[in-house]
Amino acid sequence: MSFTKSLPFPLIRGAAALGMAVTLAGCAATQGTSGFDASGQARLQGEITSSSPVNFSDGSHHQVFALKLKQGDLVRVQQSGALDGAVLTLVDERNQLVNGPNQGALHLTPEADGTYRLGVSGSSPSTFGPFQLSLEKVTPRNSGALELDQSVFGLLTRNGNANTYTLNVAEAGLYEILMTSDELDTVLKLNGGAVSAEDDDSGGGTNSRITVQLEPGTYQVTATALDDPAEGAYDLNVTSRPLPEGVELVNGGPIELGASITGLADSSPKVYSLTITERALLRVVMSSPVVDSYLSLQGPGVDVTDDDGAGNNLDAGITTLVSPGTYRLSASTADGSAGLFTLTTATQPVSGSGSTLRPGEAVSGSLAGASAEKTLVISEAGAYKVELYAGDFDAMLKLSGNGVELEDDDGAGGTNSRISSYLEAGRYTLTASSYDNNGRGSFVISAEREQ
Repeated sequence: MSFTKSLPFPLIRGAAALGMAVTLAGCAATQGTSGFDASGQARLQGEITSSSPVNFSDGSHHQVFALKLKQGDLVRVQQSGALDGAVLTLVDERNQLVNGPNQGALHLTPEADGTYRLGVSGSSPSTFGPFQLSLEKVTPRNSGALELDQSVFGLLTRNGNANTYTLNVAEAGLYEILMTSDELDTVLKLNGGAVSAEDDDSGGGTNSRITVQLEPGTYQVTATALDDPAEGAYDLNVTSRPLPEGVELVNGGPIELGASITGLADSSPKVYSLTITERALLRVVMSSPVVDSYLSLQGPGVDVTDDDGAGNNLDAGITTLVSPGTYRLSASTADGSAGLFTLTTATQPVSGSGSTLRPGEAVSGSLAGASAEKTLVISEAGAYKVELYAGDFDAMLKLSGNGVELEDDDGAGGTNSRISSYLEAGRYTLTASSYDNNGRGSFVISAEREQ
């Protein structure tokens, strides 16, 4: 989280510039806890207008509340309302800075009993609007056991910029650990057994999330931050995420061609092996609604990667010509996020390098700087899909004949080409080339009837 740390009002000198302080109801009482209800909560409201006192530092406007606080109390303040990105600061009776400035949230840690001033400032000279402040007395827990579905409020201090908790897992399953903060750029770590995971921003913004499959055992969860020094409050919770009914995670090992499996993307790639028995066009798709999929494939004469080549949002897809042998397939994420994904594989036999192609077939060819032609034979009118795949150049595909003239560059994802069209029965010319007309290397053209 980044914001300008301008003080909502001048410190030490110019105490009169505090203007009219709006006093929390009941704060005139001698008890420092006055103004909070029985559950330790209170609410304040106000509005920053053009007539509000002006900050000397940046020209923004502010409003001040007087609070009676006791030493040892930890009060959490959170801002809401139309005022955008309010900057909060706490000073003592001598206008000495105690906490802040912070944007949108602040924890108050008074060093002595007394009356303190909580300043609310606009984030710029032109920021105005009403706001609400919710105050709650909280007790931080910076160590101990984490329980499922119970939120822990923690506090990082200058003298201890990392807090470690214990997580006891009784049942194997999928678990999510989430660390959020309005004051810190959080970092979350998990260690235990064969697991070693770390995350910075997968929880959205500067929040952290680790989603991982855990076996029964004891794990250590460390909450820290990128800030230097790492000082601020955070929330930490652990939840169990049940798998969809009938789904079993497959997070590595050999997979069968034509199968569809579900895996869990997390901090380490999931590595699978594929055995190819004949020369074929191999298609692999990694899809997920929650992660930015990333695939890599290595094997005899093949070393390819893909991020968004499946042509569907953030899904990854690889289509390439493969020879008999064993291939290494790695599934991970492009952004370090975690979540479930589906992996599908399929092969289509390649019938040599012939000059004629029919629906349901794939033929190979080679390019040496110009173009190469194949003949597509359609025996029955219908909707068809023709694709050109090349690992060595940016593919360009043209289809012509029977009054049809079509071409495509990257329709199949990555630098591969796809033409989808209704075709009458007849013969068509397919022209394979590269985008810059200088490509060299092998290619595969496939044709299929679309459903």
